[in-house]
Amino acid sequence: MYIRRTSIKSRRTGEPYYTYRLVESVRIGDKVRQHTLINLGRHFDVPREQWASLARRIEQITQGELFPCKLDAQPEEMAQHYAAIVINARSRQPATSPDYQSVDIASLELLRPRSVECRTTNQTRH
Repeated sequence: MYIRRTSIKSRRTGEPYYTYRLVESVRIGDKVRQHTLINLGRHFDVPREQWASLARRIEQITQGELFPCKLDAQPEEMAQHYAAIVINARSRQPATSPDYQSVDIASLELLRPRSVECRTTNQTRH
């Protein structure tokens, strides 16, 4: 995951301006493609030196990593905000249809059948 600066020309005036996007690399077969996760907008004012750490932190949040990298208060707030947008966008994507299969249990042949036992104990320590 990384942040990309893209040059775009204005439709009205033809004047170029920059927009910023959060991009992830996705391997499709033997090729790597870049996929834009969210558009960070035209007024993204984070210094370029902090882009990598911000993108890394957003990725950590979206993947639920336990040991985050350290960021200052404002970049951490931004990372939390953008991660929430990414998580929301991913949850809106249509899921693939479930693949259900039927199995006749009576027709199964077991080589080494095993039983499973579950015990619960209520032990208290004094």
